[in-house]
Amino acid sequence: MIELSLQIKLLIFSFIFGFIFSIILDEFNKIIKKYSNIIQILSSFLLVCLMTIIYFIGIKQIGNAIFHIYSIISIIVGFFSYIILLKLIANNTKR
Repeated sequence: MIELSLQIKLLIFSFIFGFIFSIILDEFNKIIKKYSNIIQILSSFLLVCLMTIIYFIGIKQIGNAIFHIYSIISIIVGFFSYIILLKLIANNTKR
């Protein structure tokens, strides 16, 4: 059993990581559109590998690399929070 404070740190880190990953992926997709499909696939694979390494280094520093299902859920919530935030900003800008 891990401490509650450690769980909270890991969840916050995972949420922020998911949010930042969504931003990076959005910008990356805008840049990579003009290249061929093979380069897009290879670049996307390398980006995901790099972000995975960064995530595991982060959880290693925070909680000695403790990884559980709540971390995955927190990353997903952070990822979709960025998308929802963009939609809210776009709707408010139209008004």
